[in-house]
Parts: sequence; C-alpha cells; structure tokens
Amino acid sequence: MADNPHRILQEAAAKEALARVFEGHAGELEAVFRGIPVAPGGSANYWTGAAAGRFADEAQRLDKGMSELIETCRATAANLRRSAERLRATALLPMS
Repeated sequence: MADNPHRILQEAAAKEALARVFEGHAGELEAVFRGIPVAPGGSANYWTGAAAGRFADEAQRLDKGMSELIETCRATAANLRRSAERLRATALLPMS
C-alpha cells in the first residue's frame, strides 16, 4: 500500500538521478584511464627512464582497482534503478 505516492515517486526519481551520476562517473573513469599505458614499455616511444618505469608499475597495480571501481559504480547504478522501479510499483498500489 502506498502511503504517500507523491513522496514515493520523488524518492524513486532521486534514486534514478543518483544512478545517472554513478553511470556518468563510471564512464568518466573509464575514459580517463583508457588511454593510460599500463603494459611494460607501453610508453617507450615517448617516455623512457626510471620515472616511466615507476609510473608503468604503479599504473599496472592501479588498473585492476580502477576496473573494479568502474564496475562497482555500474552495479550501484543498477541497484538504484531496481530500487526506484520497486518504489514506482509501490506508488501505484491502491490506497486503502
């Protein structure tokens, strides 16, 4: 039973908006890190030396974590959307 359909629909809309934020951040993270060379020697054509090696080592280490963060953002967005859908369904229940 929907106690206050308007409030429930507002909450659903807020969850949808937050889901879009998470999706947007996931896409931004993916775009930023897509071009970073993480393979050993990946930047050898334009950057060599100890600093390049240290960067490549650190980038490799962080690459997996970034992938996990991106997937977590997307999973959170999906969960928020499911929750919003349940709220919308609740708001449509007849009042008694």
